[in-house]
Amino acid sequence: MNCILKQTNDRMITMNYIVMDLEWNMGSRKEELKMMPFEIIEIGAVKLDDDMNETGRFSRLIRPRVYRNMHRINGSIVHISDRDLKDAESFEEVYSAFLVFCKESTSDEGEYIFCTWGDSDLTELQRNINYFDCLPLGDGPIEYLDVQKLFGYNCGEPKNRVSLEKAVDSLSIPETDGFHRAVNDASYTAEVLKHVDKINLKYTSFNTYHTPASREEEITRDYGRYVKQISRAYGDKSTLLKDRWQKKLFCPKCGKELTKVISWFTLNGKHYLAAGRCSDHGYVRSKLRIKKDEVRDGVYAVRTTRVTDTEGMNEMWNKYRKSETQKSTSSKSE
Repeated sequence: MNCILKQTNDRMITMNYIVMDLEWNMGSRKEELKMMPFEIIEIGAVKLDDDMNETGRFSRLIRPRVYRNMHRINGSIVHISDRDLKDAESFEEVYSAFLVFCKESTSDEGEYIFCTWGDSDLTELQRNINYFDCLPLGDGPIEYLDVQKLFGYNCGEPKNRVSLEKAVDSLSIPETDGFHRAVNDASYTAEVLKHVDKINLKYTSFNTYHTPASREEEITRDYGRYVKQISRAYGDKSTLLKDRWQKKLFCPKCGKELTKVISWFTLNGKHYLAAGRCSDHGYVRSKLRIKKDEVRDGVYAVRTTRVTDTEGMNEMWNKYRKSETQKSTSSKSE
């Protein structure tokens, strides 16, 4: 199938897929640690080669050290008891073994990409890695496949997010094991991944627990339909918005700087919109989302830019007028 390939020194390196799932425990509101609200108690993974053939499995329980007693809600969902975890290995031991599993590859180069159901597992894994002072997965954003999102693309509904159980049922995948155990859910996720059209595998996601450290390391990815950019971290929103580089409008097709049609505006203080025109490709709209940087205690921006049509521009004008009305109303009330 050779779905994801990487060019290195005129050679094509095939990619392996690490389809992973986590189960975690939490404490009461009084016990909760902001830097690690969920403590991982199980890591499960299925490894697929570039032809989507299974080549290995990983399944380990982890002895909790922060939230030592199973929360009643978590326990009823995952069916893991305190007794099951009593003699389990530490997070450091299991995580180290998991990294070895990931790097043990059927290809000589050992390239791999993480695949998860949804966008939370890699964040929680890195929070646990940070808390227990383990070797980080990386020092910047991690590119991965969000199989839940890809399933939506496959169904023609890219914004629709369904449960793993519903996806498995809709694809008539045999339910041989129960859900909500890490390796079982990883296995089901792998089966769903096998049904994703090859063309949709280009829509990778980025986990931004670690943001780019510099402008040179900022992410730009062309997905065909749109271009996504992930900025480095800034101390605060004001500093970010003063950076002309982050607010420059460009064409996602040819890269030309655009003639500005609608200047940057916001309706909620978090999402900023603007539009321009390319002499070759027409109208272009851009959306800049400001997000908190958990590690550096600052903010960063995720921007998506795409070519649009008259209908899309009409929608932008309506939003712009609404923002102007909001500003006018706010100034009158002061």
